Amino acid sequence: MINPPGSPLPLTSLRLLVPPLRLMSAFMWQVVKQQKLEHFNKLEEYILLLIKMFPEILSDRQKTALVMGLRAKVRIHQMYT
Repeated sequence: MINPPGSPLPLTSLRLLVPPLRLMSAFMWQVVKQQKLEHFNKLEEYILLLIKMFPEILSDRQKTALVMGLRAKVRIHQMYT
């Protein structure tokens, strides 16, 4: 199968990623909902991975605000634990 222009992965590879991506998304959503700050570092890594895979998903300003906000929450949590 031919890759769509600008796609780093073949569509067949993307299909294999969907189930684990859904599982990770569900886990990360629980981290956010339950404010499990001890897992926010993993949440940041996951978000950065998604941004690399889908760079058009957020603007540069949104990416920066999201990552900096997560880092601030982690730092505050570390100060009080």
